[in-house]
Formats: sequence, C-alpha cells, structure tokens
Amino acid sequence: MESYSQSIMQQPKIKKIVVTGSSELEVDPDEIYLSFELREYMNNKEKVGIETIRKEFLEACEKSGILKDNIRVQGMAGNAYSNWFIRKKKKDPDFTASVTYVIKFSSTKGMDELIPNLNDDAVWNMYISKINHSKMETFRKEVKIKSVQAAKEKAVYLAESIGEKISGALLIEEIEIGPVYPMIRNKANVMMEMSSDSGPYGGDTDVPFEKIKIRYETRAEFELLGH
Repeated sequence: MESYSQSIMQQPKIKKIVVTGSSELEVDPDEIYLSFELREYMNNKEKVGIETIRKEFLEACEKSGILKDNIRVQGMAGNAYSNWFIRKKKKDPDFTASVTYVIKFSSTKGMDELIPNLNDDAVWNMYISKINHSKMETFRKEVKIKSVQAAKEKAVYLAESIGEKISGALLIEEIEIGPVYPMIRNKANVMMEMSSDSGPYGGDTDVPFEKIKIRYETRAEFELLGH
C-alpha cells in the first residue's frame, strides 16, 4: 500500500497564474455630522442657564428646517474654575454646565441655514466630527466585485501573451483596504475659518466636501491550460 507522501508526489502539478486586481470609486459624502458644544455664559452679570441655551438651540434648528431625527445629544459635562488658586479663594466657585449636540446634514447648505441663527455667546465650539455616505455598503460591494473582475481580466491577457488560457479560479483573496475618508481638520482651524470676516461663519460654504475614496484589491489564482 503506497504511502500518503507517495500519493501526493504522484499527483500532477497544477500550472497557475497569480494576479492582483483593483478597483476604486470616489463619492461625495451625503452624511456630514457637525458637533456643537454649548456652554453657560454670563449676560450682564447673570448666568444664562443650560436649559435656556438648549431651548434656544433647538428652536434655531427648527427654524432652519432641521428634523428632530437628525439631532442627537453627544454628551453633557460641567466644571468649575480649573485654576487651583482661584478655586481656593472662592468659597462657592461658579459651576458651568455644557452640552454637545450632533446634527446630521446632507450638504453644507443646511449648515449655512443654521449657523446664522445660533447664539454666538452659547456656542463654545463647533466642528465636523464625521463624514460618510448613506449607500456606503452598496458602494463597497460594487468596488469589490470590480476588483475581482479586474483580476480575472489581467489573468486572461497575461495568459494569452504566452499562448495559454485560464480555467476556473483556484483562489480569490480579498485584500482589505476599505474607504479613505477626507481628513477632518482640527477643531481650532475650522472655528477660525467659520468666524472669519468673509461673511457669516466663513461665507457661502455650499461647495462639495472632499470625496470619499473607496478602494479594494483582490489576489486571485487561476489554473493555466496548455495549448
């Protein structure tokens, strides 16, 4: 009885070709998440409370046509003076409450409609926290399929260049790369641009964001057939 190793040695070797295919797609984001940090502030020596600030903010959102489903509370916080010396001198240090909202926009036009309606004294910080597309999974699938097709197409013309053909795939391996999202700049730079003198919060911002790049690669092996 022949051994297992002898059986393996007697099996005919499979000629194969190994290739990689890639595909890429760029899409404009249709989900732009903008965070607003609101804080209590002093107005004529009287503190404007966080509940008043929240009410004004939500009224501004409603006035700007923003749906409630697109507004979320990201977090709430509070602090007193951070300086140790000031805290020690004051028996009752002031406590400042804050709340951060996240609003989902489909374009920069919605931001332009909201920002002029906000209370500048209450808005402590504002920044883009996330960018995405609502059909991202569909785009990913399309790009992956095209990368496999590209690998097969490459295998076909490379095999033909030496007078051979390919048979069925022996291996298809996905090389994970995934979407590349536009870099979100730091919060300080965004605030400086939006508060410049070129117009309300930077003027007309209804221009497309940098595109989201979706790229995938596939490694594939195909059997080579002789003449």
